[in-house]
Amino acid sequence: MNFLTSLNESQLKAVIHPGGPLFVVAGAGTGKTKTLTSKIAYLILNGVDPRHILAVTFTNKAAREMKTRVVEMTGPHAMSVWLYTFHAFGLQILRRHIAELPYGYRPNFTVIDEDDGKKIVQEQIKALGLDTKMFSIKALKNLISLYKSRRMDGFERTDEEKIYQKYQDYLKENQLVDFDDLLLYILELLEGYPAIRDRYQTYFEHILVDEFQDTDQIQYKVLQILGKVHKNVFVVGDPDQSIYAFRGAKYENAKLFISEFGADQIILEQNYRSTNQILTAANQLIQYNFDRPAAKNLESNLGVGEAPIFHHAQSDYRETFFVANEIQRLKSLGIPYDEMAVLYRNNALSRLFEDTLIKEGIPYIIYGGISFYERKEIKDALAYIRVTLDPTQDFFLKRIINVPKRSIGLISLQKLELKAKELGVSMFEAIDYVSVTPSAKKSMLDFKKLIIDLEQGFGDMVDLEQIMPYLMGKTGYIDMLKAEGDEISDDRVNNLKELQSVFTRGDIYYEGSLLERLQQQLDQIALYSDMDQDVDDFDHVKLATYHQVKGLEFTVVFMVVMEENIFPSDRALMSPREMEEERRVAYVGITRAKKKLYISYADQRMVYGSIRYSYPSRFVQEMRVKADEPKTIYQGEQISHLLKTGDHVEHNVFGSGVVIRIDDDIATIAFAMPHGIKKILESHPSLRKVRK
Repeated sequence: MNFLTSLNESQLKAVIHPGGPLFVVAGAGTGKTKTLTSKIAYLILNGVDPRHILAVTFTNKAAREMKTRVVEMTGPHAMSVWLYTFHAFGLQILRRHIAELPYGYRPNFTVIDEDDGKKIVQEQIKALGLDTKMFSIKALKNLISLYKSRRMDGFERTDEEKIYQKYQDYLKENQLVDFDDLLLYILELLEGYPAIRDRYQTYFEHILVDEFQDTDQIQYKVLQILGKVHKNVFVVGDPDQSIYAFRGAKYENAKLFISEFGADQIILEQNYRSTNQILTAANQLIQYNFDRPAAKNLESNLGVGEAPIFHHAQSDYRETFFVANEIQRLKSLGIPYDEMAVLYRNNALSRLFEDTLIKEGIPYIIYGGISFYERKEIKDALAYIRVTLDPTQDFFLKRIINVPKRSIGLISLQKLELKAKELGVSMFEAIDYVSVTPSAKKSMLDFKKLIIDLEQGFGDMVDLEQIMPYLMGKTGYIDMLKAEGDEISDDRVNNLKELQSVFTRGDIYYEGSLLERLQQQLDQIALYSDMDQDVDDFDHVKLATYHQVKGLEFTVVFMVVMEENIFPSDRALMSPREMEEERRVAYVGITRAKKKLYISYADQRMVYGSIRYSYPSRFVQEMRVKADEPKTIYQGEQISHLLKTGDHVEHNVFGSGVVIRIDDDIATIAFAMPHGIKKILESHPSLRKVRK
């Protein structure tokens, strides 16, 4: 057992723990996976039959890596350890016993994915004679999943109850189960069938759980039942990193395990990732959470290290240039791009950083997601704009003719495309001539009228910032997303609002008529999309939300947009419970950093098309990190404004005006009608100060 010599005192104590329930509180970077795999190896090498060891984790990748490591440590017989994700474990049990349930299932049932589930829900709504337009399929499928995972008693609406029952009946009749069923049915077997329960309670002599802080209600109940006989339940987790409540994770499970199992506790505090000044910030922050079942204080033997840097920028753009300049400087010092991460609270915040990284020639990838301009909702909105400008663009028309849903099926769309080719015209023009079902024909004509109305509406506009609200209102796109009613849909709505900020800035940066400025903006976006295609695939700065990088580490971490009402979110301000979860999210962000941690915020930010003044997040004060003074990005000194409030100016297009406000390097100017109020870069070449 040479591997024992590589363990520190706390890790060793956990590995050789004599048995019974044990909660290993493994702080960030303290070697929890090493401890868990060493425990499994220790059990096997001390005579425990690997077939009687159950270890569960949350990702297939983690399960594979853990089993590979245990086999390396003990030999090929370790392959018989039950090492699965929770859902994979459920599948193994159901293959053996699902026929026992009174639902008519055979062992060769099929597991369906989320998209299959949504299609089945939609079919059942139609089968019940209900109007599919009255339901969001995605929201209803999410509700069904929530109903199952929380074992709820019933639905608020009778129609929803009927759809749920019809959905479940369809699954059973067709030998299908969804992901939620994999856990729900195994719990039914363990609770309702004593012979099955007794068999597995006896069979699994040791049960180990990774990432215990992420378990939900049903997973905890399964663990509670299986561990009742031998009581050798070894869980590893960090309540301070419990950040998945929106997926059903129960923060209370840590306290329940300690109280209901009477578990011993061993705390891993020796961090092998970060230097001590970074850990000090994390420790100081998390102590403001009062609901901590196992408090700890991380420390490192990697030295004191550098103190976190808190940068105070005057504007959102200056914040992005600060980050870009630091990335370039650190790269010149030998730190690879892929050892640097820019972290933010939600996906909508990535766009401005993407723009600046592209301008500065810095390669990046969106970790766990896609580029802002590659997101479906952004592409849909841009496709609507392009078709409005030129209805003959068939490529973009095909993308949005049925978004939101207009009852134009694939066959009808194929007929339209064939008719256009037959007549040698665009699909838009062919709408008048194609022969399809009456409902599809009406939907196509309605779509054509919508595009004509959009074109007329664009012609009446003065500013680019008017486009997105008008477009989203006329198409019903925002209403479609809001009806879906989940966190992802909220993100997509925010992304579309962020696109409005792009067009608002287009009014500042581009000249000419509205259509000319719009075309310039679209061209710039197209360049953004392809700018870094030839960059090496392996050396990119990572852009990600905090949730997407949990479990990862980077030499350098930038925690950006650390502003009140963004992080923590305004939603958390009224809920102590949500505030503590937000604080745990920030804690996860800090503990991703190995050597350098940057924290930044801006005095003012363009939010959804308007300027908002910001304050630093309360989390910064709780970390006790001091801010630098706001500086210009290049000169490192205070901005010297070219204009001031009250100055008279002359613009090449808008004529005479008066400066009524200065925000960073943007002047708000009142021009004579019909131009009115405009926001213009004070250094713009078309603008000059005049004496009065």
